[in-house]
Amino acid sequence: MTEWRDRKQGASFRGVPFLVDTDSVPVGRRTQLHEFPQRDQPFVEDLGRRTRHYKFTGFVAGDDCLAQRDRLLTALDKPGSGELVHPWFGRMTVTAGECEVSHARNELGMVRFNLEFIDGMLAFPVQSPNTRRQLAAQAPSLLTSIKGRFNAAMAPVDLARQRASAVRSALSGALGFALRFLQPASSLGTDLNGLVSSLLNGPGAFADSLLAGITGLARSFGGYGAGGSSGSSSDTGASSSSGAVVGTGASSSFPASSAKAAAVAALSAEAPATDDAEVAVIQAAVIALVQDAALLDVLLDMAEVPVAILPGVSAPAALDVQLAEQGATVAAGAAVETAVPVAEDVLAVRDTISEAMWSVAGESQPDHFGALSEARQALDRHLTEVARSGVGLRTYAPAETMSALVLAHALYGDALRGGEIVARNRVQHPGFVPATELQVAKA
Repeated sequence: MTEWRDRKQGASFRGVPFLVDTDSVPVGRRTQLHEFPQRDQPFVEDLGRRTRHYKFTGFVAGDDCLAQRDRLLTALDKPGSGELVHPWFGRMTVTAGECEVSHARNELGMVRFNLEFIDGMLAFPVQSPNTRRQLAAQAPSLLTSIKGRFNAAMAPVDLARQRASAVRSALSGALGFALRFLQPASSLGTDLNGLVSSLLNGPGAFADSLLAGITGLARSFGGYGAGGSSGSSSDTGASSSSGAVVGTGASSSFPASSAKAAAVAALSAEAPATDDAEVAVIQAAVIALVQDAALLDVLLDMAEVPVAILPGVSAPAALDVQLAEQGATVAAGAAVETAVPVAEDVLAVRDTISEAMWSVAGESQPDHFGALSEARQALDRHLTEVARSGVGLRTYAPAETMSALVLAHALYGDALRGGEIVARNRVQHPGFVPATELQVAKA
């Protein structure tokens, strides 16, 4: 195979294909020539690169040529820019210019086009809020509110007269939750008796110990795809095949954060009844502290999730770069994964966490209610933006059992996305995707 055959692509605009007879594009620089009397050499002023007008003499043909013509006319008439697939330069974002369509009596079954596309559009900066930073900015005020709420709840309790066994029995569920979900992010020990003793000896120090590890933990985000993670330096290893964000740690992945938030509201219902009024006060204060700590941990995890930024194609490249682009794509494309979140998964996580925060806020004093509400609103805004930058899902049922590679090529024109279909639908063998309803990406 020759190089030009390897690089040649089918021409299309906004996904509507057409056939090409010839094409041309002006290149070079825009210049202004200045000539002076008694001077043999002129001065040439460089005004920048010439605007590239991609011109095609093309056609559509076949029994349905009129339907093909109408689809291409609809694509050309749409306002704004669209994606052009050039046979030799590859994909680029262009705007349709002055085009012509013609029919000939001796060319029945064929419609000819003279097409012109203008490359590049001056983009002006648009200000948008950094929802990720806004969410992270809620942590200090929420932390202060959590400590104030716990200290206020524990202030009227006479800890000197409390029996450790009664307190341990009342707090077993809440502290068990803390050890299960917050241990990687907390400096608390693993001994329940030691935790109870620490609480009775110094409730303020107990709260500081629980919260300091959460706020001081180094967190990171590794991606949205099957190998992505939203984790901390202390993560131990947990995975999920949900297809959104798969984390490397039990306290930091998307699925684990959602499960942690869902379990927060159940802590109050699981608390054992006690006849001692002061033990009941301690129980309520510690349960509220653990709930707040878990929500703070989730909030900090979500503040590490960025809004996906897709590679742009609007900036025109130099000719040699455009000519080399397809070869580079072939060389590196097999190892490149599209790193975008699945919108439905992100929205499900958002709703679960938001519901848990609302449940805890509903049982709080007005000051703490306000802090939790502001944090919840910041979380909703951020995860909504993350979901907006992702892809949606649709239901698809193949006509027969087939290989994931064949199905991915039929749906997306890219057989390398077969693993995405297998992971999302938990297919047992990639060679045999069943003919049942599947959840696949819309694009």
